Amino acid sequence: MIKSVLFDLDNTLYDEDEYFKKVFKLFALKNEINYSKILEIFDDNNFRIRNKDLFSEVLKEINFYTEDRQNELFELYKSIDCSLKLYDDAINILGYLRRLNIKVVVITNGVVEVQRNKVKSLSLDKYVDFIVYAREKGIEYEKPHSYSFEKALELVNSKNNEVIYIGDHPYTDIVGAEKLKIKTLRFLNGYASNIVYDSKLNIKSLIELKKYIR
Repeated sequence: MIKSVLFDLDNTLYDEDEYFKKVFKLFALKNEINYSKILEIFDDNNFRIRNKDLFSEVLKEINFYTEDRQNELFELYKSIDCSLKLYDDAINILGYLRRLNIKVVVITNGVVEVQRNKVKSLSLDKYVDFIVYAREKGIEYEKPHSYSFEKALELVNSKNNEVIYIGDHPYTDIVGAEKLKIKTLRFLNGYASNIVYDSKLNIKSLIELKKYIR
């Protein structure tokens, strides 16, 4: 029986691209540069997969890179005051889980200050029971490391066979949870859906989760 559901955050419960776009748009406005050119580069999924250091690579692509500009962009990324929206299906499924008294934990990688800002912008606290910021313990403990999954199990007092985990990224999300023999659903969404990985269970809508917890 499923007692708790664990979710990834970025591109699982909301569209992370919208956050990045708001950051890039404000940066372009402040620096009087062409936002549409940045958007064209950013919207290339292969560019996203290839480049881990997104900010510096985008700045280099538009011939606008300096260390100071990269730092300026990163500061905006950490502190931008904006409004974000959960996916409609996320609101639906989170409400459904609450009505069933199933506990919900969000597990997220990334700079803690940034992730907290996203959580605030999404008003996520009113939908979930716990949020685990993996990097609070150190960057080396981010998913796919077992730490955050074990922390989530501890918070909801559940065993690995009593929870299910949903995430979009095959390596940080699915591989990480499978290490602990947690049942996983790969949400085929966003740029990570282009990453080839033979996951056992795939969903294209969060509503599909309902059939796995009955």
